[in-house]
Amino acid sequence: MVKIFRFLAVLFALSLLLAPTVVGQEAQTELGGVGGVGGVGGVGGVEVGAIDILDPSVGDFLDIDLTALEKAANDAYQAGDYETAAKYYLASLRYDIADGGSIYNLACCYGLLGNADLAAKYLKRAVKAGFTDIEHINWDPDFNPVRGTEVFDNAVADIAAMVEEQQAGLGDLIFTRGTGFFECRVHLPENYDPGKSYTLIVGLHGLGSNPDRFIGLWDRFESPDFIYASPQAPYPFSVGNEIGYSWATSDENDPELQGESVSMTEDYVIGVVESLRSRYRIDKVYLLGFSQGCAFTYLTGITNHELFDGLICFAGWLDTDQLSGETLDRAKDLRVFIAQGTEDRMVEYATGVQARDTLIQHGYDVTFYEFVGGHAVPAEALQAAEKWMEE
Repeated sequence: MVKIFRFLAVLFALSLLLAPTVVGQEAQTELGGVGGVGGVGGVGGVEVGAIDILDPSVGDFLDIDLTALEKAANDAYQAGDYETAAKYYLASLRYDIADGGSIYNLACCYGLLGNADLAAKYLKRAVKAGFTDIEHINWDPDFNPVRGTEVFDNAVADIAAMVEEQQAGLGDLIFTRGTGFFECRVHLPENYDPGKSYTLIVGLHGLGSNPDRFIGLWDRFESPDFIYASPQAPYPFSVGNEIGYSWATSDENDPELQGESVSMTEDYVIGVVESLRSRYRIDKVYLLGFSQGCAFTYLTGITNHELFDGLICFAGWLDTDQLSGETLDRAKDLRVFIAQGTEDRMVEYATGVQARDTLIQHGYDVTFYEFVGGHAVPAEALQAAEKWMEE
């Protein structure tokens, strides 16, 4: 899948999941009001002549819950039901044809189903909608079943040539060091008392997400008598018509850039904690992360263990290339809560288990919460972490 779902999934989709039959019926009904009209005025492949602009229900398609459709598509993908996932993506895309990320994910479904023709077709459509990450296309294992077929390989070659031509027209890309201000969403507990000290949880979102989405975890806590903050990762990137953020960046012409960006992000997260401490009365501090944000939770929390009372790690990886055995040993008094879905296709269950076992070997007090599900932050797991903090 596209990075925004490979690491992020749709964990921030808080709406109720629509039943497949209901979604299908709504999609067919709503599309019938536009796609089936006859008469004059055809534009962009749609006949508009017979649309009754005074019909009170003519715009009801605007009320379709696209977030629920995307969540349903991702849930089906995580469960390995690629046919159903493709149906949900198609239903969603009928109302948002510029969603390059979802078109790409639809292409992935066809790739996993072994349909090279449709995988190539929708991959090209994803690029048309703005998805141009050729490196990800070449890496993505979802296309392994169709790699080597003439139609798919030709499509990838055409896309690579087009992207190269586009990039050449933009000039050289360089990175410069700078400083700036970044958004950080903060939820205060009900009946907040500025004279009272509170526990602080700093939540690091996944790749492609943002503070506005990740702050939504607040509604999943059972009784949040603490301060929850969600800072924005520093590096924006686009996926079709979406803008997401990453905690690190890289440059193929500068192999040291990624390491520098990682180090700078560590400093940035520490700065967020210090800034929040200056604004509020804080006693304990927990660092929470999901997916890529989880990787930085491990890295930042363990490297700066004296600043944190515990780490809450959802669906991420412990990078032992970045964390030496000596560094791990120094932070062994840090409590760690790990939550991992048994059906996670983005960060496999074994990755969570490996993180747990590595930390235990270095003397950490680790609580491991296993849940049946995919790449997500389910409410029950978040509430288990909430109770764990109170222990």
